[in-house]
Amino acid sequence: MRRLALLLVLALAAPAAAEIIDGVVAVVNDEVITLSELDDTARPLLAPVAGISDPIERDRQRNRIRREALDQLIGKHLVAQEAARRNITIGPEAIDAHLDRIKASQGWTDDQLRMYLSSQGIAMSQFRSEVRENLLQQRVVGAVIGGRVRIGEGDLRDYYNEKLTQSGGDYQIEAAHIVLTVPQNASPAEEAATRRQAEELLARARSGEDFAALARQYSQAPGAEDGGYLGIFQRGTFEPRLEKALEDLPVGGIAGPVRTGFGYHIVRLIDRKKTPPKPFEEVQDELRRELQNKRLAEELTKWIDELKKKAFVETRI
Repeated sequence: MRRLALLLVLALAAPAAAEIIDGVVAVVNDEVITLSELDDTARPLLAPVAGISDPIERDRQRNRIRREALDQLIGKHLVAQEAARRNITIGPEAIDAHLDRIKASQGWTDDQLRMYLSSQGIAMSQFRSEVRENLLQQRVVGAVIGGRVRIGEGDLRDYYNEKLTQSGGDYQIEAAHIVLTVPQNASPAEEAATRRQAEELLARARSGEDFAALARQYSQAPGAEDGGYLGIFQRGTFEPRLEKALEDLPVGGIAGPVRTGFGYHIVRLIDRKKTPPKPFEEVQDELRRELQNKRLAEELTKWIDELKKKAFVETRI
């Protein structure tokens, strides 16, 4: 798959072939962005594209995603450079504390967090790296543009009412899955063979075979020995592609195959429970953080655009 991605890039940018072969797809001031860095960023985003049957549309979507991934990487490099200029760093203890907050907010153990990450095709080392980048970005944003965002109680109440209107009621999902992994360098033939096997397992599960037994025998993800049990998740916190597959299922229903960065998933809805909305007073601190992060993200986009105008940025794809 990586070789195919490289060939695709070469086809799109023949004049820059030498630079791409050498592994550099962009230069940001005095730093380079490598092809492997771009591949790693784009890979999880490209997973759903593999299921597009039209080759022209599939290539169009791949090209779009890779361009967006490169733009995202350029922004990250600019933010990291600004952090270095301001002597802002993130140590492992800050990453550990953030992971602890995630687990506490979801009621997860270490193993459940790993299972959730694996369902999205994300290794723990990769997730820690992403957390470090996000925390670094938050600190830089706080130092540079934090003063631009002010949230009043009226803003919070409007946001609370907006979320109530959009959510259509909140609920928890209890689910299990069977996962057949797809290696990062899998050929199209290997990808197709894995999908066929997933479709066969889906048919067996729907015909009445015990889902947990199939998961124990065939699933290649953590938690297979527990029948593929994923746990209980609040709506909106699950992997979006898996949550979409589950949302219209009746309790006990089975859906798939669903392609993620990890591979092909067959999902079973064990239970769905409605949860009443919490009073405004109980969630206003959480809402303040959400709304502040949303507005900071908007300011961040503007600020990165300003950095790009001042920086030397050269792209080679």
